[in-house]
Amino acid sequence: MTDDLVPERYFYHSFPRRGASSADELNKGCKILEAIRDFGLLLTPQLIEWEQPSVGGAPPRTIPILQKRVCFTELAAPQLPAHAERFGHFALEFNIEVVRSLGAVPVFYIPQPSQTGTDGSGMATALLAIAADCWVVVQRMAFLDQMFKGPTPVAEKFDANFAFASSPAGGGNYRIDRDEAKNVLAAIGHAVTPWTDLQNGAYGLLNFFHPTDNAKADRTLEYYREREWRVANNFRINLPGGQFVEVMHVPTIDERARLMEIDPEFFGRTIKRDVGDVQTLDGTLVYPGIGSKRIIDMVGRVIVPASVVDRARESLAELQNPPPVVSIDEVRG
Repeated sequence: MTDDLVPERYFYHSFPRRGASSADELNKGCKILEAIRDFGLLLTPQLIEWEQPSVGGAPPRTIPILQKRVCFTELAAPQLPAHAERFGHFALEFNIEVVRSLGAVPVFYIPQPSQTGTDGSGMATALLAIAADCWVVVQRMAFLDQMFKGPTPVAEKFDANFAFASSPAGGGNYRIDRDEAKNVLAAIGHAVTPWTDLQNGAYGLLNFFHPTDNAKADRTLEYYREREWRVANNFRINLPGGQFVEVMHVPTIDERARLMEIDPEFFGRTIKRDVGDVQTLDGTLVYPGIGSKRIIDMVGRVIVPASVVDRARESLAELQNPPPVVSIDEVRG
C-alpha cells in the first residue's frame, strides 16, 4: 500500500459518553459543545485501582490512583463513527501538532497480572507499584520540607508516623531530629526539581497508566486499542520575562453551576477513597487553552450528528474564525 492510500489520522475528543444514541445525547452534546466554546476542556477525576500480587498467598496489594485527565484518541476519520457508538457522537478533531502543544502524552497501557501471580504477567503492575512508591517517598520528603519551611516552629526532636490509609496497622513510628532531617533534605534535593513540584510531577506521571483490559466486560486488550493520549494534571508555562503561569484552574462558581445543569448525575457524584471522599467538581480542572489561544480556536473540525449540525454551527457563529461543523455521516468514508 502506498502512502497516498493510507488515510490521514487525527486526534478526537468525543462526548458525551453517557446518553448515547438518544434525544438526551443530542441536547447534552450541544450543551457540552457550548461549554467548551465558553471555557474549554475539562480534566475530570477517575479512580483507578490496581492490584499487585503478593507472595505467600497473602491478599494482593491495592494501589488506588485518582487520575485527572482529558483524553484524545488517534483515529483515521472513517473510524470515528464506530468509535462514536461507545464514546459519544460529538467530536472535536485536532491535528497532532495541536495535541502535542496542549501537553498530551500517550497512555501507558498496563496488562493485568494472572490470577496466580506465579508467572511474568505481574511485571507491569510491579513497575507501576514502584512508580507509586517513588511518589510516596517524594510526598513524605515534600511534607517534611513544607513543615520545616512553614510558619510554625518545629521541635528539635519530633515524632512522625508513616502508613498507608489502606493498611494503617503497617504504620511506622519514628523519632526525627529536625536539624539532621533538614540537612538530609537539602543534600538529597540539591540541584533537582523542588520537592513540591517533584511531588506533583511524580503523581502526574501516575495519571498516564491505564489497564489494557476491560475487566467488567472481560474483553482482553480493549482499552489498548484505543490509541489514547492524555493531558493529565495542571502545569505551568514560562511566559516572556520569566513569569510562570498555571494553564488550568478549578471551576468557578458559574462554571460549576453550568456543569451541574448539563449533567448533575456525573458532576454531582462522590468518588469514594480510603483517604477521603472527593466530589467530582472539586477534583475537576478547567483547561481554557494555551496563552491567548482558546481550545475552541485550536479545533480543526467539529463533528456532530446530522440532526444538530445547524444548531452546532449557530452556537459557534459568534467566534471570529469558527471551526467547520460537519455531520458524522460525512466522515464514514
